Amino acid sequence: MFFRKIESKGIAHFSYMIGDGKDLAVIDPVRDIGIYMQEARKAGKRIKYILETHRNEDYVSGSMELGEKTGATIYISAHEDLGYLYGQGIENGFEIKIGDLTLRALHTPGHTLGHLSYALYDKNQTSPYMVFTGDCLFMGDVGRTDFYGKENLEKMTSLLYDSIFEKLLPLGDEVLMFPAHGAGSACGESMEDRPYSSLGYEKKYNRALQVSTKKEFLEKFAKMRIKPRYFEEMEELNTKGAPFVGESTLLNVCSIEEIEHSKDCILIDIRSKEAYIGGHIPGSIYLTGSILSTFLGALFKTDEKLLFLTDGNVAEVEAIYWQCRRIGFDNIQGFIPHAAAAWEASGKELRRAATISAGDYQDGLRAEEFLLLDLRKEHEIKSGDPQKNKVHIPLQSLYECYEKLERDTTIYVLCGTSERSTTGYSYLKDKGYNPIIIAGGTDMLRALKK
Repeated sequence: MFFRKIESKGIAHFSYMIGDGKDLAVIDPVRDIGIYMQEARKAGKRIKYILETHRNEDYVSGSMELGEKTGATIYISAHEDLGYLYGQGIENGFEIKIGDLTLRALHTPGHTLGHLSYALYDKNQTSPYMVFTGDCLFMGDVGRTDFYGKENLEKMTSLLYDSIFEKLLPLGDEVLMFPAHGAGSACGESMEDRPYSSLGYEKKYNRALQVSTKKEFLEKFAKMRIKPRYFEEMEELNTKGAPFVGESTLLNVCSIEEIEHSKDCILIDIRSKEAYIGGHIPGSIYLTGSILSTFLGALFKTDEKLLFLTDGNVAEVEAIYWQCRRIGFDNIQGFIPHAAAAWEASGKELRRAATISAGDYQDGLRAEEFLLLDLRKEHEIKSGDPQKNKVHIPLQSLYECYEKLERDTTIYVLCGTSERSTTGYSYLKDKGYNPIIIAGGTDMLRALKK
């Protein structure tokens, strides 16, 4: 048996390759299909099948291009008519033979109406030993159920409960579980960062499954969540099929003069938070690699032109390139290595980000008139966190809410560690506001109280 788990960092996505004999199946491939082609070539196998658990919202699917490259058959759910322009529809119980292995489709609606999971059986086995759960069941969490609007929230959450408790968990405690996402994904709130799990472990320890009744499950999880602005574009691309991008990374190295010639570009600074705060090119937006996939699509439209400011790390630049392409940002103008140093060398000044220490903020050494902008998600907020003059706008929603803030007031920007605060600072500064980062965020504020 051949098995590979492919992690796409940034979007916290997992895709899988399963095979036996000469054939392979790929489940939920991302857009940079080169990794699947390379793995197949190294193993001396061919990709024969491509399976989707559902139409994904948070990244561009690579199914259509991978199918074109390999001749593989693409399988999608026939339980929901989304107007796909590619793929063959399959229903609950459909089986795919790969050597001595069998993949059986399970209709597990809730996250979406057509959602499929796939149970893997070995030859002559009546019980599966793996199940690929897509966005239905995660490690430590369950899939969100709000994509069909508030009016369908209870219905979708009820379907999710049935899928988990009546279809997945009865497969057996010993069955290994492989979801489509891990910790950090926008498709859940409390996913755990573990390399693998089992249905039995989740049944015992997953906090979302510690309920006595469906009613209790609905009370906890039938809720609307933030939907990043780029999700709808991903839905359209993943129905019609996205433009092909190939296997190669196309890095256009630019000079500092390119900034003057690219007034319509968004300048994205991908250096460390400390480097950005210490000195950055005016007008640039701080989005380092660890948070870029999460917030780039929330703050900007996918057709924006992007110019990246780097410290010269080629490996990081390549990773950033694919993070952008995975979420539909194709208009990448290039990368400027050692941009801050080059800016200074050209005779221009860097801007230092305004900060206040957590201690000074807590001791009241701040402006008399101010707003406290809390960029965290609702579930992160705890009693005892600062409340005075607070406005709560999660960073994912800042693009549609920032104009409600007062322009002539000092805005102290808060998050858990000051990572998101630095992004929020850069976004607001570019819009003409007067933001100040609370260094260390609520983690530091809480530590000072102990």
